[in-house]
Amino acid sequence: MKMQPRGANRRLGGIDLVKLAASFLVIAIHTGPLLTYDEYADFLITGILGRLAVPFFFMASGYLLFRKLKGSGREDLSMVNRYARKVAVLYLAAIMIYLPLNIYKGDFDHGISWPELARDIVMDGTFYHLWYLPALLIGVYIVYGLYRLLPLWAFSAAVGALYAIGLLGDSYYGLAEGTPALHAMYEWLFARFDYTRNGLFFAPVFLAMGLFMAKRQAKPKIRHLYSFVFLASMVLLFLEGILLREAGYPRHDSMYIALLPAVYALFGMATQLKIGSTPRTGAIAQWIYLLHPAVLVAVRGIAGAAGLKPLLVDHSLIHYAAVCLATAIVSVVLARLLDTLGRLPLRPAKSL
Repeated sequence: MKMQPRGANRRLGGIDLVKLAASFLVIAIHTGPLLTYDEYADFLITGILGRLAVPFFFMASGYLLFRKLKGSGREDLSMVNRYARKVAVLYLAAIMIYLPLNIYKGDFDHGISWPELARDIVMDGTFYHLWYLPALLIGVYIVYGLYRLLPLWAFSAAVGALYAIGLLGDSYYGLAEGTPALHAMYEWLFARFDYTRNGLFFAPVFLAMGLFMAKRQAKPKIRHLYSFVFLASMVLLFLEGILLREAGYPRHDSMYIALLPAVYALFGMATQLKIGSTPRTGAIAQWIYLLHPAVLVAVRGIAGAAGLKPLLVDHSLIHYAAVCLATAIVSVVLARLLDTLGRLPLRPAKSL
């Protein structure tokens, strides 16, 4: 067995810890924990702070995947393909898990529109949070292809340009809407997918940042600047989000300019946390992300049946805490179960 260097293992521990925290931010986005108290305060948490979460997931995926690149086209592509197959299998499993909820919501009450179903599977996700997995698949291949074909400056410019296109369809949509040519372009795009926070425009830049972090180790002097850059970027991020909201620009609020330095600095800080890594921590974060909408529905159903809706659902902060706690329990149990099954002595499969 090939052992990881101890320093690398401890860097992964910090990444997993931040991923775990980020998964609870995603739950906050989907529950609105402060809505009972103040809608604007909730926006600051869910519409700005919480937007660190998914970009961090993308950057972590890029870091963990692309650090394995060896410079051999065939071997590297094979490695990327193996990773993509694992993500695709996970996505297929998630689609099946949420299929009953799709039916319950009435998504198929008027029959199945195959073009819309294909669009959902490829771009938007079949449930509101599952867009992340096809975005990861598309983004990985875009980043790998551009990295192989282009010099570094052109590679950086390309993923930056894709993100800029995404910005104008997201938090900066007001600018595009006021320009006839851009407005027509985005109308054409939105006829093909719901949002620009997808694998074409959102994922590539953060996956590329993970690649860059993996391939270019920061010098000690630069590493000490991560905390300063993060704090400064967060100030800019809150200012950006607040000003855009006041201007009425956002069509959605997933993409900000200040997210780029903020997420990069946060990831750099995470690699410096001296915490041992265990695969289970990352798995728990993954399952929290994937399962929390199902648990949310279960919490609301149980609360309604038990007459606890005013407490467990109508009170936003308690509702958030209940969903977090229940999702964490389910995710820990599932991660331990899968870990145990993975350790069982299984009969080797026959060669095909």
